[in-house]
Amino acid sequence: MKRPSIEPELRQALKHLKLGRILDTLADRLVIAEKQDLSREDFLLLVLTDEVTRRQSAAASRRAADAGLEADMLFERWDKSASVSFDKRLLSELTSLRFVGA
Repeated sequence: MKRPSIEPELRQALKHLKLGRILDTLADRLVIAEKQDLSREDFLLLVLTDEVTRRQSAAASRRAADAGLEADMLFERWDKSASVSFDKRLLSELTSLRFVGA
C-alpha cells in the first residue's frame, strides 16, 4: 500500500496549532486506519493519543534531565543493601505512584 501524502494546508494548520509533531506518524496512522477500517472518531483518537503519549514522554525526559538524573537510574537497579539512609515509607509511597492520580 502506498504511503499517503499529507496536504500542505494540513501541515500548516497542524503547525499553527502547535501539533506539528503529529506529522511524524500521521501517514502511518492513515495507513493503519484504512487497513483496520477505523471510524473518523477512532482515527482521531488514535492520532491524538499518540500526541499525548509523545508529550508526556518528552515532559518526563525534560524533568529527568532538569533533575540531573541519568538514563540508567531505575528503581529496578536500586541496591537495597547500599549503606544510605532514607525514609522507606516515603520511598514506598513514591514508587506506588498513587500521587499521580491526585
